Amino acid sequence: MILTVIGILILYLTFLRFAVAMVNMLSRPYLPIPPGEYGKLPSLSVLIPVRNEEKNIGTLLSTLTALPYGDAEILVYDDGSTDGSALVIEGYMRLDSRVKYLRGSDLPEGWTGKNRACHNLAAEARGEYLLFLDADVHVGNDLIRNAVSYSLKHNLTLLSMFPGQVMKTTGEKIVVPFMFRILLSLLPLFLIRRCSWTSFSAANGQMMLFRGKAYREHRFHERVRDQMAEDIGIMREVKRLRLKGETLVGRREIRCRMYRSYMDGVNGFSRNIFSMFSNSILFFLLFSLTGLAGWVVLLFLPWYFLVSYLLMVVSLNAMIAITSGQRVTESLRWLLPGIWAFYHIAAVAVTKTIAKSYEWKGRRVR
Repeated sequence: MILTVIGILILYLTFLRFAVAMVNMLSRPYLPIPPGEYGKLPSLSVLIPVRNEEKNIGTLLSTLTALPYGDAEILVYDDGSTDGSALVIEGYMRLDSRVKYLRGSDLPEGWTGKNRACHNLAAEARGEYLLFLDADVHVGNDLIRNAVSYSLKHNLTLLSMFPGQVMKTTGEKIVVPFMFRILLSLLPLFLIRRCSWTSFSAANGQMMLFRGKAYREHRFHERVRDQMAEDIGIMREVKRLRLKGETLVGRREIRCRMYRSYMDGVNGFSRNIFSMFSNSILFFLLFSLTGLAGWVVLLFLPWYFLVSYLLMVVSLNAMIAITSGQRVTESLRWLLPGIWAFYHIAAVAVTKTIAKSYEWKGRRVR
């Protein structure tokens, strides 16, 4: 009897994820191309925090300096890089007067490096809109004008986007889709803008576009100065203040290769996996039941339990792949190892939390 109840719970939770994945696929949470001319757009500051990004920052700056935007500046904050990042940035300063280089200062107690870098960048920015980009993203297809135009139309304080993911190695293909499997099966993205509940919050620090007046008033990165998942924390602050925010999924206009190996992905995601579940242990455990733990339980129940479960799991992951711009066959091929990777990430997160041994780009985080 108890096993049957657990089996029904697993099927019910899996169906909820299936339903959310379908809603996200059908709602098409993408940045639209505005019809007609853009008209006069407000001034913009593109703000890029950098720490040991010699291999990436040149590509991003090359793209940004070529994109059309009437009144823009590009500020790059070097947060203690020990590689050749500064030389690359200075080279682009000589090529384009809009590029400015800011040298970082010592990190104060109680701040994470990225939050401090973003806070200092905003303090130097003059634009009416502030666009924070990570150094490893690739932008194109007029992302900037489309994003600013969309934010103006919907009076957004914050517009964030999850870049389309470039995955080359087997390890990346196993671990990186984990991010979209959580996001697109747990949260109907259209509710972020339309519902005031802070529980419906998600954002991605790789791309965050703020209305400058609201940012300067509320100093969002300072509010979350000690948080590793600052993006989600900021979206919650936006909604708590009864301001408007939205999160979309990127396609060709913004892409990123987040990690270059399996362990890079495990270590990276372990920093913020629990924040994806609102730091709720119950929420995390319920999600875990729909993974490998659920398969084991269903093996001891009538066959139709397992068949129903497998149909929903395959379908919801196919829909997530479609929504996030990945090949369905590739996503399903690495599904089982990817589900196992979720438990691996969680185990690493628990270990590092207990030991307080988080480290990122050569700096101890907590």
